[in-house]
Amino acid sequence: MKHFLLTYIFVFLSFFSISSQTTKKVLFIGNSYTAANNLPSMVNNMAQSTTDVLIFESNTPGGFRFINHASNTTTLNKINSNDWDYVVLQAQSQETSFGQLQMETELHPFAESLSQTIRANNECSQPMFYMTWGRENGDASNCGSLPWVCNYEDMDDVIRATYLFMAETNDAEVAPAGAVWRYLRTNHPSINLYSGDGSHPSLAGSYAAATVFYTMIYKKDPTLITWNSSLSQTDANIIKMAAKTIVFDDMSTWDFTINPALADYSEVINAGDVSFTNTSAGFDTLLWDFGDGNTSTEINPVHTYADTGNYLVSLTVTKCGKWDTKTKTLNISNLSIEEFDLNGITVFPNPISNRLNIKLNRNYKDLSIEVFDIMGKSIIKRNAQNVESLNLDVTVLGRGMYILRIIADTHYYASKVIKN
Repeated sequence: MKHFLLTYIFVFLSFFSISSQTTKKVLFIGNSYTAANNLPSMVNNMAQSTTDVLIFESNTPGGFRFINHASNTTTLNKINSNDWDYVVLQAQSQETSFGQLQMETELHPFAESLSQTIRANNECSQPMFYMTWGRENGDASNCGSLPWVCNYEDMDDVIRATYLFMAETNDAEVAPAGAVWRYLRTNHPSINLYSGDGSHPSLAGSYAAATVFYTMIYKKDPTLITWNSSLSQTDANIIKMAAKTIVFDDMSTWDFTINPALADYSEVINAGDVSFTNTSAGFDTLLWDFGDGNTSTEINPVHTYADTGNYLVSLTVTKCGKWDTKTKTLNISNLSIEEFDLNGITVFPNPISNRLNIKLNRNYKDLSIEVFDIMGKSIIKRNAQNVESLNLDVTVLGRGMYILRIIADTHYYASKVIKN
């Protein structure tokens, strides 16, 4: 599967400015690893310390696997109870290190089923897989049949690969707690991440996982967090710096989502007047930058340039919190055409059916009428002389939106018309 690396474009216009306070809605689905030390509440405390807001719920029955959650009424009802920004998916601690055949039948289909359920409830909700860790000394109970779980490093490698695979195949994100644990075990072994059973997290282990979730949910530097739980300032800072190094400084490694925003547009240039048509595939918000210091949030704006020259025009659209920009260079070479007196011209009916009537404010010697589709292609063109009104046959047009341009002597008129 292709790993889609997302480029995060920071747009410093007020239209896209990010408030210092960010609100996210997150549902945590898992088992005792998520329940230990009340991980969701720890993430909430971290968010509050940076003035962010976390609206959250959880369902974490002990020992639950994805196969259990995929048919669990409580899990499914909670998924469908809100338009979650993220739904965290934590598998049972051992099932992500099973043999390949067992995972293909008992793990991956249910990871996919849960991901589909999440997106069926809200197309903008993202599954976020909670990458856990190898047991402190390996998994002795399965070592006989699964030799790769006999020690921490090998077990951890398999768990990491499994979570990355699930995220990639489901176009999801990963909260790589296991990767941060690995970094801390290697570089700061004095911080004990495990509880007494060598499997579940200690307070420091849960704190490390919570910093990962804060980073992935808010896409912010975890060193901003001021809440340290009951950890020492030194240990908390070490953990936050580990999350920054492994997660925040390398965000694209853990993000397999596909950008749903796709910006595109066409334009019709009438001397200094340009009619823009947004042809983006889907968007929640948009922003035009006309390259002359002016912007617009209209869907299909008409913009007039005061001077000739080349202008870098961009359209930025957002969808599900992500964005895309389409940029073109437009050449404005002529400003000599004067605009009609808008009170003196009538175009009717609009929407149109088979004929379009045009009534001008006086008799013009030379008249040019042209109809363009939304891609800027000329569909109808007609010239006339010494006329004050015109009846245009538009039966060749299909249903949709078009741009009508009229040039008469040194005057022009442009507007959008709809064909039913």
